[in-house]
Amino acid sequence: RKAGDKPSGKDGDDATSDKKALAVAAAWGGCYTYALADRLRASKPLHWVQAHPDDLATANFLAGAGAEAFKNLGDYDVVELRAIYASCPEKFQLDASGAKAQWRANLVERLQQLVARDRGDEVPAGWDGLNNRRRRQRLPPLPDKLRRHPAYHYPSAEQLDATAEKHAQLRQRRDDRKRTVAELEAKLEELRGERDAAFADARTEYLQQQYGKQLLRDLAREADEAFKATSSKLGTDAAPTGAKADYARAKRAVETARPTEAESASLRKLVERHGLEKGDAAADARDLTALRRRALDKAGVADDDPPDAEDAEERAGFEDPLRGRLIRGPFDPWPEVKRADKAPVLKKLSDEEEARLRREELQRHSLNRRASAPVGSLLAATMA
Repeated sequence: RKAGDKPSGKDGDDATSDKKALAVAAAWGGCYTYALADRLRASKPLHWVQAHPDDLATANFLAGAGAEAFKNLGDYDVVELRAIYASCPEKFQLDASGAKAQWRANLVERLQQLVARDRGDEVPAGWDGLNNRRRRQRLPPLPDKLRRHPAYHYPSAEQLDATAEKHAQLRQRRDDRKRTVAELEAKLEELRGERDAAFADARTEYLQQQYGKQLLRDLAREADEAFKATSSKLGTDAAPTGAKADYARAKRAVETARPTEAESASLRKLVERHGLEKGDAAADARDLTALRRRALDKAGVADDDPPDAEDAEERAGFEDPLRGRLIRGPFDPWPEVKRADKAPVLKKLSDEEEARLRREELQRHSLNRRASAPVGSLLAATMA
């Protein structure tokens, strides 16, 4: 539902209406950005976090429009892959070809690689002849994008400025193209008048006698060529080239920019009001630690290995690119997940009624064939 729509509750006062949810989220800086909302929408495997395991076991996720989101496992960071793996069933059903099992194996392999790099594991390297043993080499650290995708952070001040500059450039480009079209249209009308006047002069006998037919024809031809050149430069709305086509593309770029200029301005107002454009690794680390503690308490698991505060702060910091605060979503992180509702199969006729209707349908079809058959065919069938 759009913000401001009437709530669907029976009493007409739904506490979870979009307008109220957005107001509450904005009050403490918990509103999602367009980048994060778009990522959550397009990344179909992340939807599994809110799905029931029994529904996932029979899901046909490797076919259809969303299949590419499952096949491109390299698009997800280590936290997202952990969430997908935690939601993934041990064994898929309806998998005669083994494609789902192979996908799960690829998921596990990819996650193990990222986790090993995230932990800074060491692997065997070349032989150390001096110490007569094999050397150990630390795996390269994960890039920031694979540790946590930038969409999960609010934009920094530099990113907000870059987005505003991008919208300003798109708007300026559109306005320049629009001005060029207006100038060419005005020039074309002027050249149209000059061309029509030159054609009229070329047909006037008095001017033909005074200046000669050839000169008047040359002047008319030059006026016509100037008109056609300007018309070609202006182009049409349907033409792939020309000033009008350039303006249409520039206008479409402004209209299809996501987030829009209004959305970017609204996000900037919210971010700057709560100071979310200023990265705070210590505060983000505290939020993550509290979230981890709540998850363990809800699961009834003792926290035997609490994270070190300095290490958590270091892991929560990102420099490439510089980011704002970590986004705290306005939704419940531990919702009650139920099985998806399936439409019941409604059978309006009994088996006997269906059989009777089928017999009547076949009888009508046979009568129609006899009625449309030629007379000779009917006589031959009768004689036979």
